[in-house]
Order: sequence, then structure tokens, then C-alpha cells
Amino acid sequence: MEFAKLDASGNDFIGLDLRQGDRKGWRPTASQVAQWCHRRHGIGADGVLLIEQAEGVDYALTFLNPDGTEAFCGNGARAAFAWWRSLLEEPLNEARFTAMDGAHEGHWLHEEPCVDLRVHHAPKDTEHGTYVHTGTEHLVVGLPKEDLVEFNLLELAIPLRHHPDFAPQGVNVNVVATETDAEGRYAMRTFEKGVEAETMSCGSGTVAAAAVLRWSMGGDAFKFRSPGGTMGVVFAAKDRAWLSGPVEMPFRGAILPQ
Repeated sequence: MEFAKLDASGNDFIGLDLRQGDRKGWRPTASQVAQWCHRRHGIGADGVLLIEQAEGVDYALTFLNPDGTEAFCGNGARAAFAWWRSLLEEPLNEARFTAMDGAHEGHWLHEEPCVDLRVHHAPKDTEHGTYVHTGTEHLVVGLPKEDLVEFNLLELAIPLRHHPDFAPQGVNVNVVATETDAEGRYAMRTFEKGVEAETMSCGSGTVAAAAVLRWSMGGDAFKFRSPGGTMGVVFAAKDRAWLSGPVEMPFRGAILPQ
């Protein structure tokens, strides 16, 4: 089975094209996904992207975490759009697709893929940080920018990820600098459920951070820097934002039968 390796601002994915052939509706098992995503014994990835044919849209996107659970992934959506576009005989600059949380759009802007995300739950202060839902559940915690690099994210995030206040879905935990750097970007780091580790970046977490900044201080456009790269967020409405950033497709390969 052929796959594409995709890199979206440091989030990496295994892409499987299920639009043709006899694999319609097929899903890998949780153990297959875990093996493929393993950094030592597999291909290595933050998750698996499946694109399929669907009525009324250009494609349907399914994202699977390394533990096999289905979720929505903002950077995965950007990577899938860029990949789908590359598979066409004549590349298109716009797309309509569905994902776990509903309908989305993508467009090509300044040589980067942009996708829209919905703010399903407006920012809400809690005793743990600010909760916001941008296709999946996020908690945003502000930190002085000088403390961000050395901050022990796992010590903070693991108890919050499993906290009863966020049961049963759990929550992703994002720490975000309270001030921008010299380029006007907010530094941030994210612990992702499903991956159960810190990732190099997180698209839906970046939109969550932007939603909190917009809610607390105003503005419609924000720039971010994660350990894996840069992203931008521009709000088109109170509950809709465009997420942009680079995507690379470093290699293709084949998953051999076990």
C-alpha cells in the first residue's frame, strides 16, 4: 500500500489515498496505526490521514491519532489539502472537504495551504486556563516568553489532559507566550492527546490560542512560532478562522504486508 509522508509546520503525517480501488470505507486497525506511527519500528508520524471520495465535496478527510482514535487536526487538514492538490492533473487553488467536525474549505495563498476552522466553543476561563474548542478540545495557558523554552510542559499537561473537568474527551494543553517576539509572533508549545506527548506544532491549538488572544485583547490576525515552524491565523468571523503555514512532502513509500 503506497503512502505519502507529509510535514505541516513540524506536524508529520502518513497520507493514504483511498479515492480509487477497493478500499472505500476501509480503516486501518488501531494496532496498524500505532505501528506505522512508531518513531523506531514504523514510518514515524503524529497521525494518519485518509482521503476518500464523497458526494458534494472534493474529498472527505479522516484523521487518526497514533493510538488509532479519530479526531480533527488543523495541520492535518492543511497537509491533506496540499497533498490532494498535488495529486490532480491540473492543480486547483480551492477545495471543499468534510472532516470529523463537519464541512471545511481550503485555498492556496502565497504558496501555502490555508484551511478554515470553526470555533465550536468560545473561550471560557477555568481555574486551569482558558478552554476553547476549535474542532477538538484545547486549554490555553499564558506564560512569559522568556520562560517558555525551559518550561516543563509534561508536568503541567499530563494531569490536565486527564482532569475530571474535561472528561470524557480530555483536552490538549497549549502554553503560549504573553508577548510577541521581534517578528511579531507568539511562541507556543502543545501537548496533544491521542499522541500523548508534546508535538512540534498543532494547528487547531494555534487557532485556539488565536481565539483566546482575540477574545482577551481584540484583533483579527495573529502569527505564531512553534518548535516545528510558523503559522498564521486570520479570523473571517467570530467563529471562523483561516489557518495557514508551510507544508512539505519529503517522500513517498510503500507499507509492506505483515
